[in-house]
Amino acid sequence: MSAYSTHHQHIEVLPREQRVAFLTCHDKVRLVTEALAPLGFYVDAISSYDTDHFGTFSREVERRGSAHDTALEKARLACSLGGARYGLGSEGSFGRDPHLGWMPWDYEILCLWDDHLQYPIFAVAGSGATNYAQAEVDSLQAADAFMQRVRFPEHALILGRPAEPWFRKGVRDPDWLREQLQWLLARQPKVWLETDMRAHLNPLRQGVIREAAEQLAKHLKSCCPSCQAPGFVVVRSEPGLLCSSCGLSTPLATAHIRECPACRHQERSTVTRLANPGNCEHCNP
Repeated sequence: MSAYSTHHQHIEVLPREQRVAFLTCHDKVRLVTEALAPLGFYVDAISSYDTDHFGTFSREVERRGSAHDTALEKARLACSLGGARYGLGSEGSFGRDPHLGWMPWDYEILCLWDDHLQYPIFAVAGSGATNYAQAEVDSLQAADAFMQRVRFPEHALILGRPAEPWFRKGVRDPDWLREQLQWLLARQPKVWLETDMRAHLNPLRQGVIREAAEQLAKHLKSCCPSCQAPGFVVVRSEPGLLCSSCGLSTPLATAHIRECPACRHQERSTVTRLANPGNCEHCNP
């Protein structure tokens, strides 16, 4: 049995007008409200706890666990601090794109924790629409080029590394930044710049969090046929869909497995169509 499984044989669907405690210090409530409000959720910010304790993008604090673990930990803490049945946690991470492997990619995770039934519902959104970047600049011209590329000052920057005395986060004033860079570059060959990826300072990331909220709303509308708990979604797929031309297996899914996060009931649905030859490694190597 999973740590999140429940002995309830039947679970009522989500009640109306439920408060969700959202652990956030970075103005994320407005990013999820539109998606969750039609389901009867009122999202309430819990900002009394400094979420930097879970880790920072600028590396002053390393994240201890995975992004999923961190989102879950935040959601459970939100319930505790907010005195609510439902807690919401959010965590972002950045890596390489899953397609070509060379572009930066923004992964956003939302976790809704039901403290009554002790189970989570996760939603994930990923996008290459991110300005995540770092650079060591050796001139004001190089700094200006970086600023333009990452859409500064609409998106904030970080000056320096955490150990450096001039380290500053949340920089949005172009005149102040150029003055600091001019002073620093007169005294050393290079200065570190990077994008500030905190949600309230990065509109591109805000868009991906909104997508994750929409995904979460879809998950909440899908209820388990066995116990009626929300969150009955595809948890994995089985590859091997046959090619319509040669009849051999392709990487595309031939079946999808849905699972309830509360009672662990599963259902398998097969894909009845055949794969396009364009997706076949034999017909289109």
